[in-house]
Amino acid sequence: MWQTCGGDSMDVDLGFAMTLQPEKAIAYFESKGYTIGFNWHDVKDSAHATAFTVSGILKLDVLTDISTAQANALKEGKSQAQFKNELLPELARKGWIGKGLKASPDGELEGKQLLPYRLDTIFRTNMQSSYMAGRYQSMMENVAFRPYWEYSAVMDTRTRPSHASLNGRVYRYDDPFWDTFFPPNGYHCRCTVRARSERDMANHPIGVEATGDRLETIQQPYGTDGKTRPVTAYQDPKSGRLFTPDAGFHLNPGKGYMQELGQQLLRKGDTAPPPLTAQAVKTVFSSPRELETFTRDLSDWVRRAAADPALHQDWRYAGALLPSVLDALQAAPQRAAITLTGAAVRDAGNASLSNAWLRLPALLAHPDVVLRETNGDLVYVVTQSATPRAAQVSLFTGSPVVKHTWLLFDGDEAELMHLPVLVGEWHDG
Repeated sequence: MWQTCGGDSMDVDLGFAMTLQPEKAIAYFESKGYTIGFNWHDVKDSAHATAFTVSGILKLDVLTDISTAQANALKEGKSQAQFKNELLPELARKGWIGKGLKASPDGELEGKQLLPYRLDTIFRTNMQSSYMAGRYQSMMENVAFRPYWEYSAVMDTRTRPSHASLNGRVYRYDDPFWDTFFPPNGYHCRCTVRARSERDMANHPIGVEATGDRLETIQQPYGTDGKTRPVTAYQDPKSGRLFTPDAGFHLNPGKGYMQELGQQLLRKGDTAPPPLTAQAVKTVFSSPRELETFTRDLSDWVRRAAADPALHQDWRYAGALLPSVLDALQAAPQRAAITLTGAAVRDAGNASLSNAWLRLPALLAHPDVVLRETNGDLVYVVTQSATPRAAQVSLFTGSPVVKHTWLLFDGDEAELMHLPVLVGEWHDG
């Protein structure tokens, strides 16, 4: 079994380990979306649960090659060496690897190139996430007989102290601890989880615990521009120190099976040219299933943000500018991804629980008409719906941001018709 916590390398036979992975790991892997960023700061917490993060790659067709190669590696039990040997020639043919690499201050590669050691990170991170997602699903199916889960670290010289401190701790499967700390908890994390029965726990040296007040929300630095994001931290009962997973690993990979796929695409799009982002998002959201999944995920966050002041500093992606909107704008913005802030949800008060907010992605993806305010803001309008509504999107900073969204009632459309039409057209009745 691929025992896995911390360290700079992983001396395991990946080919053998992959043959032991549950079939659900394959299904999980194939359900993933693909996310791109110049460095790991560009990837939000759920990226490692549902999507790839590949530094320096900005074209979606290259990710298709990577995902195909890794899917084959999973299914056929190939090693990371075979994975690299088959993928590198294809990347070289497309001009994505080569000399002249530029390293950022934090050690990530910037530019269009990709080095073999980065492929190691991609391979190991996704294999471990896939394996643990399948492991989680299998353990959940057996909770009636083995309801207690024990965190297991390798406990050698390469194990990170914070991960080692969790070794042997046991929590029920439904303890909120596992929402955040189900491995992997960082790059090259080798931790795993063991399922225990009542009989197993009779002589356990620590026994079953409950996180209780040991979990708290803290602000974790995110990126290099001073931004922070709220994350869950665990307070070690012995040392009193707070432990959080590495940035980008704050979601249980099993629970992230189909969540936030669109968020990951938009995270990639935040570093990609606006036309590429606009077209990619339009294509993905042309699928009713993908749009509904994205909408459900965002509406859940809106409800939480409305109730939890800690999320007023948080944000999510709500969609992307349409290709037709980009074409119609005289000066294209720096980014096409549209963000929604917790502060905007807070300012909306009870109105944030209306369909105007909870169904926002559908409005941004399929408006009847897009208008242009005198200050440059865009107004998206849907009239051909059981719930006519509108949304105002600011382009002031070069990054589209939702300022407000509201339901339309009798007479409201007339107040908007004086604005010039950017794309689309008004519909009668």
